Amino acid sequence: MASENIIPVIDISPFASSPLSTSPSAEQIEVANKIYEAFHSSGFIQIIGHGISEDLQNKLLQSTEQFFARPEEEKMVLHVKNGGVAWRGYMPYGGEGTRGRVDQKEGIYFGPEHPDDHPQIGLPLHGKNQFPDATVPEMRPAVLQYIKEVSEMGKTISDALSLALGMDGHFIRDNYLQAEPLVFFRAWKYKRVEDDSEGGVWGIGEHSDFGYLTILKQCSPGLQILSPKGEWANVPVIENAFICNVGDMLDMMSGGRLRSTFHRVLPPAPGTHRISFPLFFDFSWTAKMAPLPLSHLPPLSPGEEAQAKERWEKTTFTGVNGEWWQYLAKKVKKVFPELVLPDFEANVKSSSRFAIVVPTPAPV
Repeated sequence: MASENIIPVIDISPFASSPLSTSPSAEQIEVANKIYEAFHSSGFIQIIGHGISEDLQNKLLQSTEQFFARPEEEKMVLHVKNGGVAWRGYMPYGGEGTRGRVDQKEGIYFGPEHPDDHPQIGLPLHGKNQFPDATVPEMRPAVLQYIKEVSEMGKTISDALSLALGMDGHFIRDNYLQAEPLVFFRAWKYKRVEDDSEGGVWGIGEHSDFGYLTILKQCSPGLQILSPKGEWANVPVIENAFICNVGDMLDMMSGGRLRSTFHRVLPPAPGTHRISFPLFFDFSWTAKMAPLPLSHLPPLSPGEEAQAKERWEKTTFTGVNGEWWQYLAKKVKKVFPELVLPDFEANVKSSSRFAIVVPTPAPV
């Protein structure tokens, strides 16, 4: 049985309404410390006071529902493999798995729209999106505006973390997010489960996230996180709130001070479905990976240090070095093996935590 929610709700309006300056306000310092304490203890927060309109969120949900209601053969025209190196488009049911089990969801993948003259156009994970413009024209403007605004939230949280960790308030932004962060946005529809008598079917199985931060909008219950006590805790749906959690790389870069936590998604009840919107907010393509300069902070307790090392042993990383694009090999390799260059694998090893299986697109 799952325990009660352990994720604090944090109002970030002191940051959203006033960008961080060289002299942060008392309110900003208080918010930053709350974010740090939550990421240190559970790895998750619920965010309110972010300034993202409910109208935009509703437009995103409505257009997403319309897209997933379209015929399968129509959605398959936008299959992710048809998007080439940009790795954007439709992923059908059965296209992804976690820890050896197929996830019960379909999705459509997006990112910032890169113009033809973008300096990194042609690289993996950069390029054009595949939108259902002919059938759901409202989806394009809603998705692109949502990505823009939630990415700004990611930068705000980065500033708060820099401040709470005793660094310059823009340290993470200046050293890891320039010229622009890598942003991967997903819209997922979880499939109803008609028969799970053996209890082995999950929306998404137990896993932790790969990179820096994940910012999630969930529209109905189902998300659970693994508490420090080893118990599964339900994450409630809070109106107009976003969930943010720490990724594996940030955990390692912080020396274990910021916890990357296992989580999973329960399947929706028979006769229902679940929509969610995870945005993976990652470091810039050429960001040089290095431990954060935190020698001024007290060391972890022996117990905390042991827990951190145990977490790191299960990650896809062999160390914090190199450039961020090298760490993306695990994802790109599984979906587009022809794109994986030798350099992509310099800092990666096999992992059972995350796996992607892409079926051959059906003829259309």
